[in-house]
Amino acid sequence: SSDLGNGGMNDNCGKASMEFRDQLEAAAALFVLLGRIFHGIPDRSLFAELVEQQVFEDIPYVAGSDAQNAQRRLLAWARSCDVGFSEKDYHDLRAEYTRLFVGTKRVLAPPWESVYFNKERMVFQHQTFEVRAMYAKHGLEVDLISREPDDHLAYELMFLGHLLARGVGFFEQGESGKMRETLVDAVSFTVCHPLSWVPQWRDTVHRHSSNDFYCGYAALVEVALRQVEDDLSSLLLP
Repeated sequence: SSDLGNGGMNDNCGKASMEFRDQLEAAAALFVLLGRIFHGIPDRSLFAELVEQQVFEDIPYVAGSDAQNAQRRLLAWARSCDVGFSEKDYHDLRAEYTRLFVGTKRVLAPPWESVYFNKERMVFQHQTFEVRAMYAKHGLEVDLISREPDDHLAYELMFLGHLLARGVGFFEQGESGKMRETLVDAVSFTVCHPLSWVPQWRDTVHRHSSNDFYCGYAALVEVALRQVEDDLSSLLLP
C-alpha cells in the first residue's frame, strides 16, 4: 500500500520518517522493475523469474481497486504459464509483444511518447529531446546500442525509478534539500512525460489485446504513475 505523503519532510527520525523512506524505496523498485520488463524484446530469464518467484502475488507500493484489477490480470497470466516457463509460454508472450509494440506495417500500441503528439506518429520529436535533457541533468543517457528513442516507455520508467532511488539516498544522508529537489524533478517528469501519454497507450493496449500479461502490465504502469504523482504532489506542496 502507498503512504508516501504522510511524513518524511519535517520528521527526520521516528516511525513516520522510516515509513516514508520505505515507501520511496518500494516505489523506486517497482518503477525499475516495470522498466526492465519492457526494455527490448522480452527477456526469457526475467519472465521465468517473474513466474517462478511469484512476483505478482505481492506488488509493492501500489494500492486500491485499479491496482487490484491490474494484479488480477498479471496473476491470471502467471498462473496460466507452465512450471518453469516453457518455450510455448515465451513464444506466446514474445509474439504478442511483437504484434502490439513492433508491428509489421503499423505499430498498434506505440511505446514512444512523441508518437502521441503528432499526426504522422513520428518518433524523435521535441518530447524525445526534452526527456533526453532531463536524463542528462541527472547524469544519465540511454543505451545507444538499442537504438530506441529516449522517450521509450521503458526508459521513462527506469529513469523515474532512478530519481526515486536517489531521493532515498539523499534522505538517508540527511540531505533534505537535495532530496526535495530530486523529488520535485520526479513529480514534474511524471506529469509532463509518462502521464501525458501512458493513459492513452494503456487504452490502446486494452483495445488491441486480450492478453492478460500486457493488459495487466499497462494498467499497472498507469496506476503506479498516478500514485507517485498523488503522493509526491501532496508531499511537496509548500
